[in-house]
Amino acid sequence: SQGGSGVLDGLDNLLVDAASQVLFIAEDDGTQVLVVIRPDNSVEAVVQVPDQPDSEITGPCFSPDGQRVYFSSQRAPVGPSALAVGVTYEVTGPWDQYLGR
Repeated sequence: SQGGSGVLDGLDNLLVDAASQVLFIAEDDGTQVLVVIRPDNSVEAVVQVPDQPDSEITGPCFSPDGQRVYFSSQRAPVGPSALAVGVTYEVTGPWDQYLGR
C-alpha cells in the first residue's frame, strides 16, 4: 500500500485499461474494494461493495465502449434467503473523464 494507507492489502484480479494505462485491482481483504493505480503511482479505491465480508471481488472488465466496468462478488448474499451465490455488478460513470482517456 502507498503511504501506509492499507488500500492494497489483498491483491487478486486485475485489469489494465490500455487507453489510460490505469491498473484496476480487485481487493480481497474483506473490504471488497476495486482499486486503481495510475501511471503516476497514485492509488485510489473507486468502488466498494458493503456487507459482503465472506466474499471476494473478481473479474473486473470494461464494456467494449469503455463506459461501464463490470465485476462480480463471488459469494454475495442474494435473494430473500441471502444465499451466498454471488452477483455481477455494472458501474457506469464518466470513465473517459476519470481515467483521462
